[in-house]
Amino acid sequence: MIMLITALLISGGASAVLISEWSNAVRVVQTNERASADRDDVSVALAGDPAMVAYNNSANTITLYFLNTGAYDLDTTTYEVLVNGDAPTSSSESVLPSGTEWNPGDLLQVVLTNGSWTFLDGEDISVYFVGLSERVAGYTHSASTSAEVRLNVV
Repeated sequence: MIMLITALLISGGASAVLISEWSNAVRVVQTNERASADRDDVSVALAGDPAMVAYNNSANTITLYFLNTGAYDLDTTTYEVLVNGDAPTSSSESVLPSGTEWNPGDLLQVVLTNGSWTFLDGEDISVYFVGLSERVAGYTHSASTSAEVRLNVV
């Protein structure tokens, strides 16, 4: 009888530990699924006419517009734009229309500068953008887009 009671106590304790660990595993899976669903709601796209991208050949600047097409705010300071695979020497940005927060549906105007650019009017270039979201449920997600655009000298 003592052996039976001991076995029941041990198996009861073991099942309590297993149930606790199982609920922890389920919680981790749910958190990861939520983060994955949020990641799908973070996106960006090139805005404007890709055949008429403004290029100032005297100042060596290219002006691009990116649209927040996702459901969450994007960070206006943590991004990278590559032109034909090269990073510009400097860039400046402003959010349209608010000026500060890059909310869903808002545009980010990015002016890229590189003194070594010698593009011609009508030249096609490759543009790649990658940026980060603001924190969403404790996670930061990336959004990227790429396109081939045609420069229009202004």
